[in-house]
Amino acid sequence: MRARLAGLILTGSALCFGQPKQPASLGSVQSLIDSGKLAEARQILAPLRKNQPKHPAVLFTAAVLEYREGYFGSALKILDEPSLAGNIDVRILRAATLDALGRDAEAEGELEALVSVPEATGRPLLHLGYGQLLLQRGLEEKALAAFDRALELAPDRGEAHRWRAIALMRLGRSKDAVRSAESAEKSAPVSVEVHSLLLKLYRLTGDDERAARQLQWLRERPRETK
Repeated sequence: MRARLAGLILTGSALCFGQPKQPASLGSVQSLIDSGKLAEARQILAPLRKNQPKHPAVLFTAAVLEYREGYFGSALKILDEPSLAGNIDVRILRAATLDALGRDAEAEGELEALVSVPEATGRPLLHLGYGQLLLQRGLEEKALAAFDRALELAPDRGEAHRWRAIALMRLGRSKDAVRSAESAEKSAPVSVEVHSLLLKLYRLTGDDERAARQLQWLRERPRETK
């Protein structure tokens, strides 16, 4: 399962459909999805979908659930319902679903359109996801600009610093990459991915002492650390 853009899906804040009035039990479904209790969420959602099959918030929640369970084709079919057209959260989830289906060019096009939409430009995760897609396609300079925008909006987001470091490394800017990776470490001090990146960068820049410290951390890290 590809899940590069899974972090874009923030179900708790996604129910922004004002009309018609949302069913009272929909909030419980959202909470269950957020906590990973997907089977329970589906049980509560099933009668809502039967009774209000075209309700925008019900449809969107159903699409989130399908996405979380890995049924990406089903999620995309729901997201293409006419009653969901134009909603920003729907478009973000649609981009993530296209990415999960391996339809990279379509996902990139959706995100590229979204990053210029006023209602969406203030979402750091959107720029972060867009940058990841650009990096996957070898567009390092454009990816770097996306990561920079994400960090303007959320300076302490470790993932944005880490991805920025990766983009800089691929551009041959190793020293700048080290600084970004070190910023990522400050924001996410127990991230194995960050420490692994630092190990690679320190070796690349010939800093054997710091590389040795990173290697020791990785060997001695708590096993539950991810």
